[in-house]
Amino acid sequence: MDQTYRSVIRSIVIKASPQKVWRGLTVPEERNRWETKSYTLELRVGGIIELDYGWGVSYTGTVKEIVPEQRLVLADEQNELTIWTLKPHPDGTEVGIEYTGLWSGDLGIMEMENMAYGTYRFMNNMRSVLEHEEDLRAGFWKSWIGVNHLTFSSSQVSGVKVAQVAADSPADGTLQVNDVVTELNGAPIVSYDEFEEAITSMEPHKSAMIRYWRDGSVLQADVEVLPYGQRRTTPPATPAK
Repeated sequence: MDQTYRSVIRSIVIKASPQKVWRGLTVPEERNRWETKSYTLELRVGGIIELDYGWGVSYTGTVKEIVPEQRLVLADEQNELTIWTLKPHPDGTEVGIEYTGLWSGDLGIMEMENMAYGTYRFMNNMRSVLEHEEDLRAGFWKSWIGVNHLTFSSSQVSGVKVAQVAADSPADGTLQVNDVVTELNGAPIVSYDEFEEAITSMEPHKSAMIRYWRDGSVLQADVEVLPYGQRRTTPPATPAK
């Protein structure tokens, strides 16, 4: 039976006061410094929130609950919740986020892991900006190979399982749905976050050496990473055992 998830939670500690973190979360010009390209928020129950993250990703919702410097609850058009919490911590503020929803099957869990990874990447940038005034987004999503994947482990193999391969992407013709990637450039891969971070942080046009498991066999291929979203124009190399 497929595993089902109904919530996703991430948290981080930031060396800043709850007041400063709250401003970073709710004041548009502050949030644009670490997460969004544009941000609109009516900070009242029933108010509208609109976020444009870039990379073709956006969010529109409604404010459901506000406890200043402690809690902000949002609901999207399907009434799924985004719950931000701020708690005092010996080192500053513990910032938490929880998403509610329903995720199951390879594609559903892939979407969940993708959302959680992207969120945590931005939370790390929030910490970087509030602690050091350093915006890390120039290094986000620089490259891709066109694979959607999810963390996978069985008695035979562990790594990330391929759920989709984009047509004419670098991986098209090399990786297939249900392949399990076990190594990238000689380093073991055991989670979604590891593989996504490594691929999307590479410089475009570098070669990624991928080892993967397919039907009991271990294969290896070199795949050129391209600028994020770009399609290839030449045929892929034939994978070698």
